[in-house]
Amino acid sequence: MTIEQTVEKQMRAYDERDIDSMMSVFSEEIKVVDFSNNKIIIEGINDCRKMYVELFLNSPNLRAEIVKTITFDNKVIVQEYIHGRNGSIEKIEQVVIFEVNDEKINRINTIKKHA
Repeated sequence: MTIEQTVEKQMRAYDERDIDSMMSVFSEEIKVVDFSNNKIIIEGINDCRKMYVELFLNSPNLRAEIVKTITFDNKVIVQEYIHGRNGSIEKIEQVVIFEVNDEKINRINTIKKHA
């Protein structure tokens, strides 16, 4: 799989709320980091699974609307709007930087737009 295909699989699984498919593209050491303060939000596949299971349960209308995608080296940078997160009717604009190694996402940096 190319890095683009790896991220596309993750994004498709996100929209379908398919936890097993989603976890299949994450490395065991996955880290999710808030780019603004470099704070680790999630560390390890177990924390990642737990967070997404809870998110999917609380977000029946969850979906991502992709605005733009850029591939650079081993990174896929996605500008997107998130709809339905935790039942919210507000859409959230964010940029997500997926770092992919050996067909697995091992780091995600998130940048949320501040109102």
